Amino acid sequence: MIPTFPGLRSIVRLLLSQFLILGSIPSTAQITRVNGRVYDPLTNEPIPFASILFVGTTVGKNADLDGNFSIETTQPVDSIRATFVGYLPATIHVKRGQTQKIDFALRANKFDLPEVTIVAGENPAIILLRKVIDNKPKNDPDRFSALQYETYNKLEFDINNITDKFKRRRLFKPFSFVFDNIDTTSTNKKPYLPVFLTESVSDVYQRKNPKLKKEIIRASKISGVENATVSQYLGDLYAKINVYDAYLYLFGKGFVSPISGISQLYYKYMLVDSAYLDNKWCYKITFHPRRKQELTFNGEFWVHDTTFAIRKLNMRISGDANINFIEDLAIVHDYTFVADQTWLLAKEVLVVNLAPTETKSKETTGFIGRKTTFYRNFKLNDPQPESFFAEGHEVIVKDDAYKQSAAFWDSTRGESLSESERKIYAMIDTIKTIPAYKRWADLVRVAATGYKEVGLFEIGPIYKFISSNPIEGFRLRFGGQTSNKFSTRLVLSGYSAYGFKDERFKYGGTLRYFTSKDPRQYFGVEYTKDVEQLGVSANAFANDNVFATLLRRQQALLLNDVEMEKVYFEHEWKPGFSNRVSITHTEYAPLGKLNFTYFANDAKTDSSSRINNTDLSFYIRFANHERFVSGEVDRISLGTNWPIFHLQYQTGLKDFLESDFTYHKLRFKVEDYLYPGNFGTFYFTAEAGKIWGTLPYPLLYIHPGNNSFVYDRSAFNLMNFYEFVSDEYISFKAEHNFGGFFLDRIPALRKLKWREMATFSAVTGKVSDRNRDILSRPDAFYSLGKPYIEAGVGISNIFRILRIDNIWRLSYLDHPDIAKVAILGTIHISF
Repeated sequence: MIPTFPGLRSIVRLLLSQFLILGSIPSTAQITRVNGRVYDPLTNEPIPFASILFVGTTVGKNADLDGNFSIETTQPVDSIRATFVGYLPATIHVKRGQTQKIDFALRANKFDLPEVTIVAGENPAIILLRKVIDNKPKNDPDRFSALQYETYNKLEFDINNITDKFKRRRLFKPFSFVFDNIDTTSTNKKPYLPVFLTESVSDVYQRKNPKLKKEIIRASKISGVENATVSQYLGDLYAKINVYDAYLYLFGKGFVSPISGISQLYYKYMLVDSAYLDNKWCYKITFHPRRKQELTFNGEFWVHDTTFAIRKLNMRISGDANINFIEDLAIVHDYTFVADQTWLLAKEVLVVNLAPTETKSKETTGFIGRKTTFYRNFKLNDPQPESFFAEGHEVIVKDDAYKQSAAFWDSTRGESLSESERKIYAMIDTIKTIPAYKRWADLVRVAATGYKEVGLFEIGPIYKFISSNPIEGFRLRFGGQTSNKFSTRLVLSGYSAYGFKDERFKYGGTLRYFTSKDPRQYFGVEYTKDVEQLGVSANAFANDNVFATLLRRQQALLLNDVEMEKVYFEHEWKPGFSNRVSITHTEYAPLGKLNFTYFANDAKTDSSSRINNTDLSFYIRFANHERFVSGEVDRISLGTNWPIFHLQYQTGLKDFLESDFTYHKLRFKVEDYLYPGNFGTFYFTAEAGKIWGTLPYPLLYIHPGNNSFVYDRSAFNLMNFYEFVSDEYISFKAEHNFGGFFLDRIPALRKLKWREMATFSAVTGKVSDRNRDILSRPDAFYSLGKPYIEAGVGISNIFRILRIDNIWRLSYLDHPDIAKVAILGTIHISF
């Protein structure tokens, strides 16, 4: 018999009841707590008031104005979701029963808003929009008589959408170490690799009347490159966007501003919120495009309730906008109240997602360019004297700009660099030492310039090594020039060629010596003894270019044997304003079917088929505010927003180097791009010239023709070589790119993103009797008794690289051996 203990039973019952009670109380270890931030990964800007929810529960919360959130639950959960209107939802796994930090990077959802009908009264967003537009003159930052500020600028390029497949490509194996710098700080953010970073600190001075601007770069830091011209281009001066303008010009296209006077024709608006931003009551308005594929934005802005100025702006281009190679483009503006009187831009973020190809998945590896600018230390209406702007260049890089310490940069940046950004400077220097990098960089350079660097020399251009024409037959050429390793002041070049039909050698050489780089100043010597085609435009292929051989519509039967010596000096007074003085001696002889025999005396008893001429030339070129990116020697123009003017005067030096002619030539030309809003781009050139004196027709103005299948905007595309000659003339050429303005409205063609082109060219002039009388064959050419006219229409952006034009000749249709209509093509790559 087992003994029993009544007291023990009571104790066991008490312990069991206490255990059950305690078991029903949750412990703190079972609480799942998440803190984090919701933001746009393209701009790194917060997404205010985004919704946060534990999946499978009703536990949810909204992020605050800065996108931050904190949420917890005792329920058994394994994932959390963030959502917001206009963005794709994101779901991330959570660790149950733990405290953790999770950041959500929500990607924009490109969609069309349904039509909204306002029944009771007027849309309040439109009322506020009108107030913003009415107050634009009071809020536009360009209204001040003078404005001065400091700016910090950071520009970064990243490779985005990096996958394991991308990293395993054979091309990148020598660079595998760089993928250790991939930034994956956000849980659901696509990995990206920073590959380029530049920073600058500048003082900017503006004056309204006269309109002047100057930037002094006090500090500059570029990943592995120290180049003043790159620093100038990446500075603040050319990148600031003013939302108060009617159109915002990005990549050569005019996007309609959401607060333009005509904005209601392009956007739908909605008032969605109001809140205090830095103790200023503001209203939030969202806007979306009314139609597809127009140059517009999706986004939102906050409006201050008293001044009706823009307080904050966040927008991105429409997903289906007719623009190439750009998957996404976002602009963020944050304004600050200055001197208790005005709102000025304090921070600007411009982000461009470049994708080389279009895919339905939008997961193509591409590049992201991020420009972040902080503006501070404003000074209003305190203008600098005009003499201050006249001294030096418009953008000046101080001598010690590259010598600033790390402590200086840490104290000057508007925001701290991320760890991956800090690694860029060392990483780029390392990449440059890798042999594979040098090989690929060399290959790209050969494709772009035509030259292959070999030590102190560069061999090329490769596209002139082989060519053919009826006079020379098959032609071989070999040449090159000195490289930057030889000298960055002295540049020598030369070539030799041989024609297997005429069995003659041709050759030439040049010398350039820079006496100064700032200001740009150099002299040169040139010598050529070769076969050339006169009457071609500056854009045409050279006669010995392999593409000229392959793409001719007609045989090159009107060539010249040319021997030329030239000496010149060029001085640039400021970027875009230069002049050149030159002396040129040239001897011409006709080849093939060309005949320009002329009488060498008034009695017409002595004739010659060889021309000997020496001239002195003065040339001026003016392009206001022109921008350049320069290498050690040569440079590339980035254009200007102003017209470009050319003026040239030439005078014949008779008896100098046995020259036979005395004359005076004057030629003037103006060219410009005009941007009529979102109606495309209009380009024109107007030119006039006159000759005083008696000359054989190869020394007159030979109007440029075109005998190839390639469209040439600088030539008369259906005019034959030597067809028209003048000793005084006026010409006009125009080209309008409509940018898809009409085709984007046709549903069947909209996705092709084709762009309409229209062209027009005309020239009128005459040849004086004295210049016609000296010819042994006065019918060797035609003079312009009436205008020569041609016009055309075309389609560009075919497969994003091709342009096809249909050109009609509208006058002189009775001339022999002409084309009255032709279909011409060209490679045309643009955004």
